[in-house]
Amino acid sequence: MASFNKVILMGNLTRDPDVRTTGSSGMKVARLGLAVNERRRDRNGQLQEFPVFVDVDAWDKLAELCGQYLAKGRSILVEGRLQMDSWEKDGVKHQKLKVRASTIKFLPQGERLSSAPRAAEASVAPVVPESDPDDIPF
Repeated sequence: MASFNKVILMGNLTRDPDVRTTGSSGMKVARLGLAVNERRRDRNGQLQEFPVFVDVDAWDKLAELCGQYLAKGRSILVEGRLQMDSWEKDGVKHQKLKVRASTIKFLPQGERLSSAPRAAEASVAPVVPESDPDDIPF
């Protein structure tokens, strides 16, 4: 079965990036909160904006750049993939869907999507483990 996992979002940061270093590998991770407005008509036919809040993780060098240059309210464009986090707390299992960023474009304030290519861009090539050609399912 074929699958494709890519997300592109543009919005504003809801808080300053929270940059931490992982204990196991020593890599940096930046946790970002992104608000994306969805426009749709309400029951009366009036155009309304409904915010969608998305958690975004940036890793390694991209995490460092986010911590250095981004702050609450900043507009960004994020490219990445969906990732499911699972954990257990007090015997209760939890899950949360979030975005793992591969590219983040720092947009000037008030910038629209049509002019986004002029914005500063930070990206990190994904780390892809080597695989055995015999393991490929097709």
